[in-house]
Amino acid sequence: MIRRPRIRALGPLALVLAILLPSCSSESGNELTVVASFYALAFAAQEVGGEGVEVIDLTPPGSEAHDVELSFKDRTTLESADLVLYLGDIGFQPQIEGAVRDATGEVVVAAGMVEGDDPHVWLDPVAFADTVGRVADGFARVDTANADEYRTRADDLRARLEALDERFRTTLADCQFRTMLVTHDAFGYVGGRYGLEQVGLAGISPEGEPTSDSLVQAEALVKERKVNAVFYEETDEGRRIAEAVARDLDIPALPLATLESHPPKGDYLTVMDSNLQSLVEGLGCE
Repeated sequence: MIRRPRIRALGPLALVLAILLPSCSSESGNELTVVASFYALAFAAQEVGGEGVEVIDLTPPGSEAHDVELSFKDRTTLESADLVLYLGDIGFQPQIEGAVRDATGEVVVAAGMVEGDDPHVWLDPVAFADTVGRVADGFARVDTANADEYRTRADDLRARLEALDERFRTTLADCQFRTMLVTHDAFGYVGGRYGLEQVGLAGISPEGEPTSDSLVQAEALVKERKVNAVFYEETDEGRRIAEAVARDLDIPALPLATLESHPPKGDYLTVMDSNLQSLVEGLGCE
């Protein structure tokens, strides 16, 4: 990943030229700087932007995107970036949503299909393909000279997302169980896309704890043979809750990544395939 060169002191003639000549980064040959509010958007930006783009992900690896707190450096970077990608003013990342108002570059609301309190629309490959198109449009507005290249790379990524959607659709079409028991209500878009019901133990907040009513409901679902696994977001808290429930109900606990931050291994596409394998195991799909 290439970073912008630092500006050095200019001589008198060079200073005059720097003032008079256009400063557009794409025309001067410098790389575009793109700020993404969390990992999935950073992945889309890197795939669409290609090698000549510096992508800065504001959500650190292993952290919750909801809880991002911006440093002074983060704010300065966001305000001066050529392109800023975020989900919109939906309360998902409050500090970033506030800071976006001071951005001087192009700002893209990257998801147009967010419904209710669940922001995790990028976990639906079809909806994420729409996001990729929005990202490409943002690049094209910032760097019109290379618009066709951005759109070509976006078409390639959308084709891979269509293939991912087909794998999910065909693999999940014939499963013994159709209910996902999850620690965190982050998989409603996946359920809606592929005909699965989501039942949450702790609500939409990743810091939430299971209620007594949700535990009673989970036990009933297991007894009724509607649930055969509990799925958890790969955080310490999610794993703790899932393992405790799994022991009590004598069912396996299986990971489902939300891709809010950069995964320890792989990328968006490979982790989504890992999610599919967890669903296959937990739902008894043929």
